[in-house]
Amino acid sequence: MYISNMILKNFRCFEGTHEFSFCSGVNYFVGNNNSGKTTIFKAVEFLKSVKTKEGWITKGKEDEDILVQISIEGENLKEFLEGNTDLKKYRNYLIDDKKIILRRSSEITTWIDSTNKTKDITIRNVSLWNQNTNSFENPTGIDSMISALFDTQFVYSDLKNEEFQILGKSTNIVGKLINTITKDFQNSAKWDGFKTAHAETFGDDGLLGILNGLQGQVEEIMREQYGDTKVEFSFGIPTIDNFFKTGQILLEDNGIKTEISEKGTGMQRALALTLIQLYAQIGTQEDEIVKPIFFFIDEPETFLHPVAQNRLIDSLNRISERNQIFITTHSPYLLKQFKNENKLIIFSRDQHNPRIREDVSLTMLPHSPTWGEINYMAFGIGSIEFHIELFGFLHKKASDARKTFNHNQETVTIRSIKTFDKWLIEQNPVFGVDSNHQNTFNHYTDQSMTTYIRNYLDHPGPDINLPSGMHRNEPTMDEITTSIKNMIDILQREF
Repeated sequence: MYISNMILKNFRCFEGTHEFSFCSGVNYFVGNNNSGKTTIFKAVEFLKSVKTKEGWITKGKEDEDILVQISIEGENLKEFLEGNTDLKKYRNYLIDDKKIILRRSSEITTWIDSTNKTKDITIRNVSLWNQNTNSFENPTGIDSMISALFDTQFVYSDLKNEEFQILGKSTNIVGKLINTITKDFQNSAKWDGFKTAHAETFGDDGLLGILNGLQGQVEEIMREQYGDTKVEFSFGIPTIDNFFKTGQILLEDNGIKTEISEKGTGMQRALALTLIQLYAQIGTQEDEIVKPIFFFIDEPETFLHPVAQNRLIDSLNRISERNQIFITTHSPYLLKQFKNENKLIIFSRDQHNPRIREDVSLTMLPHSPTWGEINYMAFGIGSIEFHIELFGFLHKKASDARKTFNHNQETVTIRSIKTFDKWLIEQNPVFGVDSNHQNTFNHYTDQSMTTYIRNYLDHPGPDINLPSGMHRNEPTMDEITTSIKNMIDILQREF
């Protein structure tokens, strides 16, 4: 199961309505700081628990409505809901047996319940889409049940040490790991032995026997002052969580043990990421259908050497086979392992670029993703390397497809850059050379800037054969980047 779709309206930096689609594996979020990458994380938090729009509404839109809506899909979603008694009410809202849509909105709407009563839905309610009534509904108890539908684990770049202060806190990754590992232990003979010892220690023959006299004295005073009242002391068997809450995580450096909560952010994040990897490895059996956990990791490359980044993304890719992962990143090392089944979303606050780009691929070239491809497609940085890669790739594509030019009288061939150059200029006549960008070879002058740049990169320096008034200037990075864009446009249009 995974989050397949999200709609935001006036949520933090996303003014107006924005829609996102996600894959079931690793979703990469790339963009400048403050462009809205972690806002997607916050939107899930808002949907699960936040019941007011203050602090979440887009600045300047305080008088308008805020909305977060997500779709959860999965071929085993129906089976999961039917196997969980806590989620019985969700079954009525299945769409095509594999999807449900949830939302939280400040817009007040109404619906008619099973007793024909009209009820309001406010921002305090999570609502579900009913395809039969074409409306969102909020059946009784559904708000508290959302925690049983899916779980989340967030690791922010500014991770707080509070996340590690309670070992058995079920909402943090430490608690999740501990509780998962100890499931079998709680059914073991040792735990049964503890319960027997607890009964002997705290029962009538133990502590309760000692307190019997105190119990009688309390009852006597209560009767005198408040009337007949029975008092009873009881020492129930503590759950394993009670013991975990007294636990600590200690790290030892140079013989000195320190609580993890006292360590720096880098060490805390390292531990969190390690535990996430471990949790996903041991969390479930292959044939189990369990509550999905969605991982949201903010800049996992922080404080990590490139080698460690490579190892981390290897682990996250393995985890993504069973758990959906969302990553914000500025690291080309993480993107180096981008696959076709992954999703890359580019965020931007630049008025000259789209706010959101979801059509981004890092699988254009035969050996994708290359460093040049990553830097251009993900970060908008052109490079000589990527220009060289694209030129050769596009030339081969045009040759293999037997592309023609000069009114279909000539054909692009793999052994002739001249034929490729003539075809390029026909694809984009505007992107031609000028008097400052002249290159001649075997009595042929390059026509397209793309070919000019390629030849200059292969054979840099002046051209002594140029006529007077002609120049062979070194291509600027802006010209190289424009040429890259031109080649990509041709690829997308022609192939």
